Amino acid sequence: MRQIKLQLATAYLGLASDKKLFTLMLVVIVTITIDSQIGYIADFIPEQLSSGTGITIFIAIAAIFVVTQHLILWYVKHLIKETKDKVSHLRLLQLGVSVGQYILLAVIALIILQILLIHEYSIITLYVTYAISYGLWIIILAFLAAAFFSWYKHSNKDIMILILALSMIAYAINGIAGLAEYSDMLIQQKPIVTSEDIAYFPDFSIESIGSQIGLVNHVASTAAYILTWIGTVKMLYPYIKKLGKFKFWIIMGVAMAYYLIEYPLFVLGYFTPSEDTDAMTNILIFSTAALLSGIIFGAAFLSVARTLRKDSSLRKHMIIAAYGFVLFYIAGSASAAQAAYPPYGIVSVSFIGLSCYLIYIGLYSSAVTVSQDTTLRLSIRKSITDQTKFLDSIGSAHMEQELQSTVLKIAKKHADVLTEKTGVEASMTEGDIKEYMAMVMDEIHKS
Repeated sequence: MRQIKLQLATAYLGLASDKKLFTLMLVVIVTITIDSQIGYIADFIPEQLSSGTGITIFIAIAAIFVVTQHLILWYVKHLIKETKDKVSHLRLLQLGVSVGQYILLAVIALIILQILLIHEYSIITLYVTYAISYGLWIIILAFLAAAFFSWYKHSNKDIMILILALSMIAYAINGIAGLAEYSDMLIQQKPIVTSEDIAYFPDFSIESIGSQIGLVNHVASTAAYILTWIGTVKMLYPYIKKLGKFKFWIIMGVAMAYYLIEYPLFVLGYFTPSEDTDAMTNILIFSTAALLSGIIFGAAFLSVARTLRKDSSLRKHMIIAAYGFVLFYIAGSASAAQAAYPPYGIVSVSFIGLSCYLIYIGLYSSAVTVSQDTTLRLSIRKSITDQTKFLDSIGSAHMEQELQSTVLKIAKKHADVLTEKTGVEASMTEGDIKEYMAMVMDEIHKS
């Protein structure tokens, strides 16, 4: 029976990495986008939300959350099976995320029962949701920062790893500020929310604590985005030829330009909520910023991933990182603290921890693999250069083959050491190593 399950898992993973995984993530993205968008405008449509149709849609969104989060957790569990055996903290991380997500599932089920049976729900459920979701956000990305710093010490001081580590610290600060900001909103809500209540978005004055927390939140978010953008450019740059320079810089350029432009437009009043008839439209336009930022970021990873071999672990991890960022930017910008009836936005918020987990698995493995490949190339180049005394006599095919064999053994040994340290395998195959060796030897011959 166990063997049959393993075969089914392997078959599913092979398909899931392509069409099935894409379909699953598309369903999640569409679902939490609808959920978060309704949450943004909940104070404009209270009667529609509390109607039978509004409650039915909320329950349907919750049902999709139940199924999709289970499938994502199951997929990642099998994807990191070998890595998890080598990296002990991944087992704890996986357990923590799984427990947290199923508690969130229970909280949402409790809210639905309260609404159906007594036509109200307790604000405590929203406190619990934020505590778990943002707690996972902060802990996971803090762990990721620590993992990057640890690898930085063993990676010849790779600046890409350092930049990504700093970006994760900024995201963790962003999570702390976000938790404080939404907790401040929840404090101002009624302890029991009924169908007669309207979603409430508190107004913050410049001097208020909430406004100051919001400023810290935005600064940390912007710093994290810019650092991640720089780190991503450096990480994906070795594959720029496969993707095409023009396409690469268009994707990354749009990602940065859009993020830097959309907030100033809001500050200048182009998309400012007001009491006029365009208020709801303005809010929806501005709220799509997170969705588009995540999609553009994810597009960079997906575009590069599709240029890699289908059996490459780097390809799988880049795809996971792509979906992680898309979900993170949608879920991370969602709000349930306005306490709508029913609490639209809560499913999106509940995906925050899971999206951070996908970023951890995908981004860490991708970055370390790229860093290892870079280190491996430097090792190969150094090994060949150190043996240049043989290159003068390399006129014979025998001598060239002997050198190739020696360097190949050194490279494989070095790759095994790196894999043992991180639990992540380098993406360079024996064929890739031989191809790079030939290129280096050709360069030396010409010089």
